[in-house]
Amino acid sequence: MTLRPDFLIVGMQRSGTLWVSAVLNGHPEIASFPTLPFEGPKGEERVGEVHFFNTLASIEQGNLENFARPLSDYLTKYGEVFADLVPLAQTLPKQEFYKVMVERYSNLCDEQRGNKNIVGESTPAYVFHLGFIDSLYPDIKKICVLRDPKDRVTSWHFSLVSKRRKEEGPITEAFALEYIEERVKKEYEALLRYNGSLYCTSYEGMTESPLKTIEGLCSYLGFEAPPDIAREMLTKGSFKEMTKRHSRGHGRERGEEGSWRQDLQDPGNTLYDVNPMRKGIVGDWKNYISMELANVIDASIAPLERGVLEKYHVRTS
Repeated sequence: MTLRPDFLIVGMQRSGTLWVSAVLNGHPEIASFPTLPFEGPKGEERVGEVHFFNTLASIEQGNLENFARPLSDYLTKYGEVFADLVPLAQTLPKQEFYKVMVERYSNLCDEQRGNKNIVGESTPAYVFHLGFIDSLYPDIKKICVLRDPKDRVTSWHFSLVSKRRKEEGPITEAFALEYIEERVKKEYEALLRYNGSLYCTSYEGMTESPLKTIEGLCSYLGFEAPPDIAREMLTKGSFKEMTKRHSRGHGRERGEEGSWRQDLQDPGNTLYDVNPMRKGIVGDWKNYISMELANVIDASIAPLERGVLEKYHVRTS
């Protein structure tokens, strides 16, 4: 049997891809990561997106457009799973280099498969490289999660605040429209350009009709998810369980942000007490975005959003 991943969750950013991955991973026959912590070559536990295709894309494109990442990232990041292969990019022909990287990635996915039937990986930036993915893994199944752009703006705002890359405060029009222009529109355009096979669902649909959404996702992957299994998947992929895995075993029912504290061993350093994973709530934007700005956001993205929803037959409410 040739090793390879069976599916990918390819986008979109701040749209619940980690949640979908966690829920799918709760199925007795489906493994999905980075929801599953993976062990690096030095035995350390890592939880994080692998960014495989958008890293190789930096070689394919010759630049870092479309949210590609430099190959040098693999020297220190992602558990150094690919670190020993990075120098080969300078000595092997491009296609040969891709071959050894694909073999390593396939082996990584197979390790995460465990005793389950299929395995998939999730990195939202893959939405920009769908054709490239198909060139390396023809006919691989791909899942994309859509979400109201206003909630995505809100989620992005809090993500930057939690990482201390943005000051707390109101969400401004400049901030919102920059994110729409630089990320959301480009994702929609990538989906509209793509002519291959892709299964789209929505964060709103999964929130309002979780059992039906799970049934559709599992059917696409070739498995059944009767109500008892679907409910178990929801429990295993719940916010409480996800934060437990990512926050030293302490799960949260609610509570959106963590807090910073001083490192007693290094007073000049600060540590994060709680994983900054945020529980996404449909319509949460209403608490942070004015109706005037909401209308501006909707108007700026409406044609592209409508085209994607129609092309992929997605229900958002």
